[in-house]
Amino acid sequence: MPRKHLVASGINKKQQLQAKVWQKLAREIKAAVKVGGPNIDANPRLKAAVDKALQNNLSRESIERNINGSNNAEDSKQVEFECYGPQGIQIIVGGLTDNVNRITSNLRGYLSKLHGDIAKQNSVKIFFDNVGYIAVLKTDAINIDKIMESTMPYEVIDIVDQEDAIEVKVSPKDFYAAKQALSDGNAKILDAEIKLMPQNIITELTQENVDKLERFIDSCNEDDDMQWVVTNYEGDYN
Repeated sequence: MPRKHLVASGINKKQQLQAKVWQKLAREIKAAVKVGGPNIDANPRLKAAVDKALQNNLSRESIERNINGSNNAEDSKQVEFECYGPQGIQIIVGGLTDNVNRITSNLRGYLSKLHGDIAKQNSVKIFFDNVGYIAVLKTDAINIDKIMESTMPYEVIDIVDQEDAIEVKVSPKDFYAAKQALSDGNAKILDAEIKLMPQNIITELTQENVDKLERFIDSCNEDDDMQWVVTNYEGDYN
């Protein structure tokens, strides 16, 4: 009986986290429409939001509903915080909020448990690059040579051959064209987005700080006002 209860609790927690992700994706879609209009092809932010929503299994019906219902959306401000933690941990947190004081207070609370703090503007972000990131499934037909051939016309920053996937980093301006070229070449896209990536990755933290960082990221992910978190620790799971 206790075992069944634990399994049921785990499933319920997973469902709650998925619902939280969908809620945040819906808010980003509405915010993107308010800023740049409902035309996906003419609104890069909306296109990125819709792509991410589809990757996270938000239904097309829900996406359309959020695009069309954006006029009734609450007025949310886009915010970004640069932070630091122990042992050289660099953190950037992005949010959408109707109350900047609330999100700032919450973030300070999460950071205090990490023994970190909010940094001055541009003191952390200068160590991150905005990159078009595409991960494709590696198969016998889709290997690194095939990927290099497909992306040759574009500004490729790096191609990394992993065990089960090939990671492609391109200039943000070439992101959608490179993604389409890979799809046209029958590559299965596992993940694709324009995101901040650290220039210098740290790989060694004490177990205590790893645990604190994971709890910090969980807190941010569960916070309704916070949309995303990136760090320079190789073990993070964003």
